[in-house]
Amino acid sequence: MLSKPSIPKNLALLLLFTTFTISGWSQVSTIWSVNFNNGCANDCIASSYAGWTILNNDGGVSGGSANNWFVSCAEEGVVPPGCGSSCIGDASLHIGADPGSGGDMGASFNETGAANATFKTAVSPTVSTVGYNTNTLAFDFIAFGSAGCSDDRAQLRLSTDNGSTWPVGFQYCLTSVCCGACNGYSQGQWTTYTLALPAAFNNNPNVRIGFNWRNNGNGSGTDPSVAIDDVRITSPILPVQLLNFQVRQQGLDAKLDWAVTAETQVLRYEIERSTAPQDFRKVGSVAARGAGNNGTTDYNYRDVGAVSGTLYYRLKMVDQNGSSNYSNIVRVVPGLNDALSISGFSQGAYQNTLEIDLWAVDAMTANVEVHDLQGRLVISLPSQNLVSGKNPVRLDLSEKAAGAYIVTVKSQKLPSGYAPVVISRKFVMAH
Repeated sequence: MLSKPSIPKNLALLLLFTTFTISGWSQVSTIWSVNFNNGCANDCIASSYAGWTILNNDGGVSGGSANNWFVSCAEEGVVPPGCGSSCIGDASLHIGADPGSGGDMGASFNETGAANATFKTAVSPTVSTVGYNTNTLAFDFIAFGSAGCSDDRAQLRLSTDNGSTWPVGFQYCLTSVCCGACNGYSQGQWTTYTLALPAAFNNNPNVRIGFNWRNNGNGSGTDPSVAIDDVRITSPILPVQLLNFQVRQQGLDAKLDWAVTAETQVLRYEIERSTAPQDFRKVGSVAARGAGNNGTTDYNYRDVGAVSGTLYYRLKMVDQNGSSNYSNIVRVVPGLNDALSISGFSQGAYQNTLEIDLWAVDAMTANVEVHDLQGRLVISLPSQNLVSGKNPVRLDLSEKAAGAYIVTVKSQKLPSGYAPVVISRKFVMAH
């Protein structure tokens, strides 16, 4: 196998994340990234890595000796346009042979017969893009497969609803060039895949990324399979930093307050309102004062007579070039004055997670615990740092027995003027 190029990978990533234009530096913010470096040489199943899961029988029925998704440096993550390499130290996500049929040999799969049929998707943890739009997904990969993405192939899949659905319109075939003739035996050449994410992935707290692999077990296959490395979602940096954004009920009015700093080229702040956490419409606008890099600027807006039911608000921050980003979503509930509340409480699409939406009136922390009905602690999350508005929390229940449980949320480090909050909910988990 070919050796890894000598260019340092961290330098390569720096070049990817900072672009130079004639008018000056145009920077992007990394919303989420993963490099898969787990120190594993081989045979580490992907579902053991940092919240990733594997969906089996996704699009077909896997055989008794199916291939599998691994995270290890059996297939080295190589800076594009380098060629595939075995373990040097930079792990990747890849499809390899079942451990009982040759093991994790990197991006090399078995296709000797029906027992090797594989229909599996590696699924990322939940990614929140709240506060960001004009987002870009990028990753490095090698892949080889049949024409038309029909079989022995890899596919990128995207979900806007935490993995409940993976629409066909958000599925993309992955095929890279080869190091040498693409004859099914040559190593793949690492390539950077870049996708401007559709608008449905703007300001969305429930984004998931999936990598689907299928081979049908017909006894005919072509290597390499697929390997993925350095996945990242980025967004342009606006010339302003939003420090906080909150809404409070005052009579029948909703009073919105926000504070910013480093405000250099912002044109305006548009206030958007909805009766649900989607389908927002503009209800007002406030001109930016352009305070520059020094100090903090406070703004407010009163939505007069609007409060007759639960309302959701967000800010659209627009700069002088027309670029924009969104704030987090905040809400006002008539008569509710608690600092912390729950909205959205359900088991995940694959029955192994509990999805909770915590709503905070301002920045604070909260503890989240799960007990069984005998009072025994079964899950305790680290203290959660909450922003004003919606804060999605996901509990992994994959190793817990079916049955009834109690989840308890306790507020900590409350904003001034609010009393402590303890919320308990019972739920029944059925695998």
